[in-house]
Amino acid sequence: MDELEKVFERVAEYFSLLAEPSRLKIMHCLCDGERSVNDVVASSSLTQANASRHLNLLYRAGVLGRRREGSQVFYRVVDPNFTNLCRTVCVSIASREEGTAADREGLLRLGKDLAPRR
Repeated sequence: MDELEKVFERVAEYFSLLAEPSRLKIMHCLCDGERSVNDVVASSSLTQANASRHLNLLYRAGVLGRRREGSQVFYRVVDPNFTNLCRTVCVSIASREEGTAADREGLLRLGKDLAPRR
């Protein structure tokens, strides 16, 4: 049972990455491809320090990859399961009857944005 407990803990940690709106904003920004930290900051309306903190957390969790080019750092999604999970939850919540039409529309748009690109 100890092994199962460890699995549950790791799954809970993975899901906890979705529990912060700032990280969802970052994922939305990165769903179309690689972006610099400056691009993420501009797109998400987060401060540089806050965006960097969340980007680093997602990187350490294995959700994002990064590369350095000169003084710039670029991030990209490397865990498609995380993006698919975000999309599934957005579409599921949007399909419920609660909330305003604008809320549903925003979640459906986010779900579409997070859809895999072909």
